Amino acid sequence: MMSTDIPAELRTLLESTAVAFVSTIGPNGEPQTTPLWFLWRDGALRFSLVGGRQKLRNLRRDPRASVVIVDPAEPTYYVELRGVVDLVADPELELERTVAIKYRGEHVDHEPGVERFAATLRVEHVTSQSGH
Repeated sequence: MMSTDIPAELRTLLESTAVAFVSTIGPNGEPQTTPLWFLWRDGALRFSLVGGRQKLRNLRRDPRASVVIVDPAEPTYYVELRGVVDLVADPELELERTVAIKYRGEHVDHEPGVERFAATLRVEHVTSQSGH
């Protein structure tokens, strides 16, 4: 469950198919940013991670993250959500399937047999701009 209220005017962006830029803290303290598909549901931002990748290793070591979502049609309309990410195994690919269907209309497992994790950002701070 989220701990910070999200302004109502940001819901359209959070429910859109814009890409989320997820930043974590790398092993040497440097930022590491990856564009990812996401799901906004029940007041929480969720995204799927593949086992063995740097983003997952970063979050296991330090769960702090920043997620920026920008409206591609109006780049001055954006939201940044900062907080802590909770990770749970997703062996049935439930989140991965839901996110793929949101963005592509179908799910194709490009890496069969690879372990996946469902990540949920617990929002602690919100920054936004509503465009011009």
